[in-house]
Amino acid sequence: MESIVDLPAQTDRTANDHVSAITGGYVDPALTAIFDGLRETASEGPSPVWSVLNDSARLRAVYDTGLIQTGPHPEVDQVVGLTIEAVGIPYAALNMITDVEQVHAAIASRSGEIGEQRTYPLPDSLCVYAVVSGSPLIIDDIADHPVLRDHSAAQSGVVGAYIGIPISDDAGHAVGTLCAWDTQPHHWSSGEIQIMTDLADVVKNVIFDQ
Repeated sequence: MESIVDLPAQTDRTANDHVSAITGGYVDPALTAIFDGLRETASEGPSPVWSVLNDSARLRAVYDTGLIQTGPHPEVDQVVGLTIEAVGIPYAALNMITDVEQVHAAIASRSGEIGEQRTYPLPDSLCVYAVVSGSPLIIDDIADHPVLRDHSAAQSGVVGAYIGIPISDDAGHAVGTLCAWDTQPHHWSSGEIQIMTDLADVVKNVIFDQ
C-alpha cells in the first residue's frame, strides 16, 4: 500500500510497536495511521483522515456521479453483478464514501440481488481505508490481520476476506471502491486482483462517462 503524504507522521508509534510485538510481523504504518485517524474522527473530531474525506473537490466528485441519489443505477448494478460472477465471491458492491456525517452509501449486489442501497457509519466501513490511501486494500483472512482483526466487520463475522479497489476521477479524487468480500477467509489470486482492477476501470468509465 502506498504511503499517505501526511498520515504516517501522525501514526502513534507506541501503538504501532505494540501491534508489531503481538504479531511479530510488519505493520503498514500508513494503514495504522488511517486506523488511528478514523478512531480520532469518530471520537474526537477533525483528523488528517477527516481532511481527506471532507476535501471539497473530492466530495464534489462524489455527488457529481449521481450515485448517492436513490433510484436504479442499471449500468453500475450490471458491473457489480458481473463482479460476483467473475470472481466467484458471494458479495460485491460499489461503495461511495461521502463524508464523516453521512459516511457510506452503497449500491450493492448480494448473492445476485441487484440494486440494494444501504448506508452505514464510518467505523463499519472497510472501503474507507482504500479511499483514504488511494490504494487497494486486500485481506485474505481478516481474523489474522494485525490492524483490522478487531474491526467491527471482523468481529461480527460479516467479513472474512475482502478486496477493495479505489475508484478515482481524472483529478485523483477517490470517490469510493469496487469491492468484493466473503464471510470466510479467501486467498485472492493475482488473476482475481487483476479482474477486480479491470472491473474498477469499467466502473470508473461508467460513472465518469468516459
